[in-house]
This record gives sequence, structure tokens and C-alpha cells, in this order.
Amino acid sequence: MNRERMFQAMSGLDDRYITEAIRYAPEDASGASERIVHMKTKRIITIALAAALILALGVTAWAVNAAVAGPKEAERIAMQELEVWKELGLLNPEVNLDGTVTDVIEIEERNGGDYWYGRLFPHSYSVRCYPSQRGGSGYAVNLRVDIQTGKIMLGTVTAYPNAEDEPVDEIVVGEGVGTRVAHYYDFFDHIVPADMTVDRFCTLLAEYWGFSGYRIADTVEDMYYHEHLPAVDGSTPLLDLADRTGTRYLTVFFEGDQEGTPMYIQLDQFPEHVALTFGTNHGIG
Repeated sequence: MNRERMFQAMSGLDDRYITEAIRYAPEDASGASERIVHMKTKRIITIALAAALILALGVTAWAVNAAVAGPKEAERIAMQELEVWKELGLLNPEVNLDGTVTDVIEIEERNGGDYWYGRLFPHSYSVRCYPSQRGGSGYAVNLRVDIQTGKIMLGTVTAYPNAEDEPVDEIVVGEGVGTRVAHYYDFFDHIVPADMTVDRFCTLLAEYWGFSGYRIADTVEDMYYHEHLPAVDGSTPLLDLADRTGTRYLTVFFEGDQEGTPMYIQLDQFPEHVALTFGTNHGIG
């Protein structure tokens, strides 16, 4: 915990925590008590005070330490968490970004109300990165990073074709002189492993977010259940969810923290690219 973060944690502390800090100071340190109290005003932190604050505040102090302090840190953490996703097996190791981050947008916290089960859309940063060459191959991401936990809670990972990818269909787009032929591709395995199942993906997400389990929405009584999605269970290959209509997505309810909060998984096939969208703080509904 660095000095600046520790002072954030100290902000508004009850005097009893400062007293607790003094109690944990080394007895043989000359003037330790005076120095610790003095540090609160002089913005200097010692190991003794840090240890006492952690003991007094527990998880709170560490939560402050994990918070995203600003756009630059949001960018760094988003890229760091993307690597964590690859290490967990949620994404293919080949998902590498050759471009630079183009936008980091701060999104204020808000409550969705009853329509959203009263769930909270947390204070977050949206970090966006696109391929270095427009129309080229590679990947793009739009990752929503929770400002308190530093976790990716919502995001889209997009893949563009490379020279070896063969189109599976085509469509005429535009009008008049702007008319052109665009191609559909089916390379979702560029984003997630081809053998990924719904159960494996949701289990890994639960592990990443700290949930204790999950349940797939499977009846029309479940709000956000979508009738256009065919029957799905844990053994269903994730890539079977792929769709080009924009109307099919899988709804999952996690157990544990944020009980009852819906999460959506959607694989969209667009002209010239495919995309995986996932998240618990999601606009679908």
C-alpha cells in the first residue's frame, strides 16, 4: 500500500483507529506515538501505522488499495485483467492487442431501480482499444473496469479476419455508389477456445468474480430469458450461441455476492468481424 493510498484509507478515521495504531507501534521506538500522530498531518506513513490500519479496517483498507485511481490506472488494470482472463482460459492466448488504447471513459455509479432488480451499476471506466490499422486483422476490446475492485465486469472482445480466414457468407451493404459486398466469418474460436462449454465459461467467470455458483435462466418466468435462444445447458458448446440476428443471448444468474444479478453472454456475427459480449452490469433487458 503506497503513501497516497494509505492517506485515502485514513480519511475520516475515528480517533480510536489512530489510538490502535499507537498501540501497535514498537515500544522501543523513541517518540513513536508522537511520530504516528504527527504523520497524520505531515502525510508520512510508517510500517507500524500501515499494519495497525489494516488490522483496524480489515478489508476496507485493502479495497481502497485495489481501487482504480484514474484513467491511466484504468488502462493499465484493464490490460492486466485481460491477461488474467487468458491465464484462466476464458480467452484464447492469441487475443493480443496491436493497437493503442483510444478511449478511457469514466462512467458514474448509478442504481438501476426495480426494473434492473435494484442492482447497482458501479462507478467504472470503459477502456477501448482498436486495431492499429482500420479494416485490418486483429482484435478490439471495450472493457468496463469496476473502480473499486479493478475487475472487468462487462466487456466486448472483437476479432477481425486475417488472410487465412475464409468467409462463410456475404451481404450487400450500402446504397448507390457506396454499395459493396461484405463477408460474414465464423471464427469465434479466435476469441474463446473451440472446446469451451457453457459450464466451463460460467464456472471460470464465477471464480473470477468471486461468486459461489450460477444458474442458467431456462424458463419464461425468468426476467431477461430470451425465447429466441434454443435450449441450453452446461454441456452446450459456447460457440453454439453464435448468432447474426442480435436477438440471441444466454442469461445467467450467479449465486453469492450480488445474488440475483443477471449476466449475459452473447456471440454476434457481424459483417467482417465477430464479437463476444459478456457482463453482469449489462444494458440488455
